[in-house]
Amino acid sequence: MFHSGQANFPPLMAARVWVVGDNRQSVEALERGLATAGFVCECLGTAGALTRLAAGRPGVGRVLLDAVPTAAAAGLLGSLRRSGVAVTMLVEAEDLPAIELGLESGVAGFAMKPVDTATLVAAMSLPGGEVLVPSGGCFPFRTLEDVSGLSQLAAGLCPDPESAQIALSELMCNAIEHGNLGLGFARKGELMSLGAWRNEVERLLGLPQHAERFAYLRVDCRPREVRFLIRDQGQGFDPRPYLELDPARSVEPHGRGIAIARMLAFPDLVFLDGGRCVEGVVRRPA
Repeated sequence: MFHSGQANFPPLMAARVWVVGDNRQSVEALERGLATAGFVCECLGTAGALTRLAAGRPGVGRVLLDAVPTAAAAGLLGSLRRSGVAVTMLVEAEDLPAIELGLESGVAGFAMKPVDTATLVAAMSLPGGEVLVPSGGCFPFRTLEDVSGLSQLAAGLCPDPESAQIALSELMCNAIEHGNLGLGFARKGELMSLGAWRNEVERLLGLPQHAERFAYLRVDCRPREVRFLIRDQGQGFDPRPYLELDPARSVEPHGRGIAIARMLAFPDLVFLDGGRCVEGVVRRPA
């Protein structure tokens, strides 16, 4: 299901977009959502899109591919990659094969269904910045619920999914609460001691100024490794005091997430862009 929502979207180049899928109701709902953000859309089935691609370049800035069976998506993604058009792909919450196919096929942006308008627009207008590598696919996330589903899905690409999921979740939560929401270390401690941390995060997420503030998880699958890069839109911070477990903070109810992520999955964790971006690498067996 597609959830529409009213939001003040930035002008996004009035882009022409193909919305491709074989569920007409879903495709038309996606088209209506994108229209509110200034996109000019044409709805096509997968067979129609393949026919148009065979006739030449599609003449659009991006293709949004609704969730379709993997067999149907494979041929279409190959043709789209040869055409040079950027692709955003919608995937079901537990469809790891679709993620792997999309990454192998050069899909630029992903969003998990069900998707709302703001998340869809975020997936189709990827973040800039020299710290973002050109390879891999990018997933926007904004809420704690997003972190739960996306971290579990992305961790499935790793040899030890359970450890990777915990590590990703810690770093992604940091991107939301400390980065996008600006919740400081001391303030979080106060909230946790009162049992009010989650309620406050949800309150902050509901404020208008945070409605379209996303963080991004970029996933890059390589033969011997999976690279994860997480970027937020905060003010940055100095990560050095948090890289190792500090006995001085042992009585605190928080402050160990980065060290835990390093111990469980990302021993070579690297922070970039003043702490607004972090990259972790998981090795794959030969």
